[in-house]
Amino acid sequence: MDDKHPETTTIPSDSTEPPTPQANKIPVPSPRLSNTQKLRFLLFRSLTNSARSTDRNLVRLSKLLSTPSGTDVLLCTTSYTLTLVHALLSRLLERRLASIASIIAEKADGILLPGETLIAALPAPTSTKLIAHIVGSSKALADTIADYRIFVRLWGCVGLYTWARGTYLDHLPADASSRQKTLRGLTWAAIASCVGFQILENGAYLSSKGALTTASWTGQAGKARENRWWLWSSRFWAGYVGVELVRLSITGLWREDVAVKEKGDDREKEDKIRLEEISGKGKLENWLWWKDLASNMAYAPMTAHWSLEQGLLSDWGVGACGMVAGGALLADAWRKTA
Repeated sequence: MDDKHPETTTIPSDSTEPPTPQANKIPVPSPRLSNTQKLRFLLFRSLTNSARSTDRNLVRLSKLLSTPSGTDVLLCTTSYTLTLVHALLSRLLERRLASIASIIAEKADGILLPGETLIAALPAPTSTKLIAHIVGSSKALADTIADYRIFVRLWGCVGLYTWARGTYLDHLPADASSRQKTLRGLTWAAIASCVGFQILENGAYLSSKGALTTASWTGQAGKARENRWWLWSSRFWAGYVGVELVRLSITGLWREDVAVKEKGDDREKEDKIRLEEISGKGKLENWLWWKDLASNMAYAPMTAHWSLEQGLLSDWGVGACGMVAGGALLADAWRKTA
């Protein structure tokens, strides 16, 4: 027969050519970076991260300074930090100058005759000069910031009016608990303390700048009146701090009672979803409570210091307490810019 049978029954593919076997690939080793290239890479990555971090922090700083409260807490912390730096470096400068004077006195003790006086001009060490410059600059800048902060508080009574108005319009329910009534009374006491503080501080500040020129504000009598207003403004401020500490004590005890009840309910209902919902809110409330406590505890000795004619704290004590008080408020303000 002439017909030829197919050699295979397999249906051929489109390509009749058999696939060529792939040659075994030899792995090419990746080029190793030299130490210089590694250093350049690390430096580039560090600069990139620094640029991103700087950009992020500058944006947050802009948000912080865009509000009066944010500007005030930043200036407050800066001012008291400078006060602390001035106090500590002043002590260090005094010790260095006393050490130099004692060395000169010891060397001249065996040379001078009784009744003779030694006058010498010696060049101070570079580090001592630097400390002296920092002491003077920090004091001047701290005083400038403090003066500015008092000036921008001249119209603080407007904000106190809105606080009092909002409290008055926010009526308590008919079945308000004793705790709610107590807190409302403390709120009115805080408003009254702030009003007294603001009015007296405004009067004393304007008198110190020579803006009040009536007979009762001039001469020795005017200066004595100005000092009294400074003292009493600080006493009203101390009263506000005391009211705040009482309020924090009450809210702290109430928060503990609520936490115990919620834990009991969760154990009974095993409501994990509800626990997650209140967890975030509870953390925020806890943070705000500790922030207010730290700030007012630091302000308490400061207000007592300024409420007395002789005072209680040294300059470094005022600076340290002010740093804690302002730092607590600044940390919360910075958190809000994130």
